[in-house]
Amino acid sequence: MNNFEIKNTDCHAALAMTKNAQSGRSMIEMLGVLAIIGVLSVGGIAGYSKAMMKYRINKTIEQITLIAGNVRAFWGPQKNYIGVHCYGGNCKASGCNGHSGVNADGIPISDDNGCPIVKKAKIFPDDMITVTDGKIMSITNPFGGGVMLGTQDKAKDGDNQAFKIEYYQLPQEACIELATHDWSNAGASIIIINDSYVSKTPADLDIATQYCSDGDDNDIWLYFDVDANSTYWTEQLGER
Repeated sequence: MNNFEIKNTDCHAALAMTKNAQSGRSMIEMLGVLAIIGVLSVGGIAGYSKAMMKYRINKTIEQITLIAGNVRAFWGPQKNYIGVHCYGGNCKASGCNGHSGVNADGIPISDDNGCPIVKKAKIFPDDMITVTDGKIMSITNPFGGGVMLGTQDKAKDGDNQAFKIEYYQLPQEACIELATHDWSNAGASIIIINDSYVSKTPADLDIATQYCSDGDDNDIWLYFDVDANSTYWTEQLGER
């Protein structure tokens, strides 16, 4: 009897040890799986963020090209760009370069009574503008910043012979991409980075990297139908 009891006890002990060993392996495996899931999640989030940044940059390039084409198509017959004015969206606290007026949400609005000509001409895609009572109240880019459209008197001989498109509150990566993009097909030959550096397009990568600051508060101003080799612009090129 005693021998049987001893052997039986040994079997129970061996079985318990086996269960514990199995339980230990399962926990290690579980931790390994969780670690892999964590790594994949972090990688997935990073990949998603990178893809979204690329999408928004490409969307911005498409927008600017479309806006410039629409301006030319509508104003081309009159041989100048009189009436190309629309200021809206979220821009710096400086007051959108002096253009005042805000809507109920505190967003700077047009100083041109809701940009009636620009709205009528359908210059901006619908997903960029907020319209209230038939007036453009704000214009935003894919990064949430404001967009401005206007003429440039000194960019070329004769008043209102050129126009500019300004994009505000861009992240550094987008600022660099837009500054170094070849805008020749869209007709832009001058770019100003953060009101600090004037360059012919495309800007040099080193210059763009230097003047596109960290964070999400970068501005890009593009000038269309200007003579980049004129005395006015050759005197402007470089650090401001």
